[in-house]
Amino acid sequence: MTRFPGYCVLGLALVLTPGASALRAADAQPTPAEALKRLKEGNVRFQEDKPAPRDASMKKRVKLAMEQHPFAVVLTCADSRVSPELIFDQGLGDLFVLRVAGNITDPGVVGSIEYAVEHLKCPLIVVLGHESCGAVKAAMHLEEVHGNLGALIEQVRVGKDLPKDAKAALEAAVKTNVLHHAGELTHKSTVLKDFVASGRVQVMAGVYSLTTSDVSWLELPKPKNKQGR
Repeated sequence: MTRFPGYCVLGLALVLTPGASALRAADAQPTPAEALKRLKEGNVRFQEDKPAPRDASMKKRVKLAMEQHPFAVVLTCADSRVSPELIFDQGLGDLFVLRVAGNITDPGVVGSIEYAVEHLKCPLIVVLGHESCGAVKAAMHLEEVHGNLGALIEQVRVGKDLPKDAKAALEAAVKTNVLHHAGELTHKSTVLKDFVASGRVQVMAGVYSLTTSDVSWLELPKPKNKQGR
């Protein structure tokens, strides 16, 4: 058995175990519905070029250095035009953000979301795709991509029987991929499945428009029963 210095074990415990102050903050976390409302209101402000005042002062940063209590997890694409903090008009420490091309749900992503839900008490998870996603385009056209990028593209799901019109086909494929990976969160993680089933956490899916700055929210399909119905 590998032995670790006592201070390392203690440090890990402090990281993974919420203290009294963290528990108090968790009690004050919004409900999933309240968290979603905050995101929607922020997106409206972003569209209207009316951002709310943000506190990024040294005092704020020092406080955040001690503990963080983001109210939502956002999994989105690595595209430089898709910044959740801007799209939803939120400040430092408000969102727990994961960004990867195609907003895929590989083990590292899912594990990170589990941490945000279990230890940071985030009540809302948003999987956010976007207009004209390059990863989705690559998966649609079956481009031959090798190495790590090829492995990533293989995880993008564009669906079948896409519209013949190229623009409509891409829009449909982006939606399909977002909904697929939103569903994968509870499929791949018993932790997230339990939190969602109990109502403590909600999973939402949306598509961000690069041209209008609007987020279109999608309805997730209902989970199938054991008979697949």
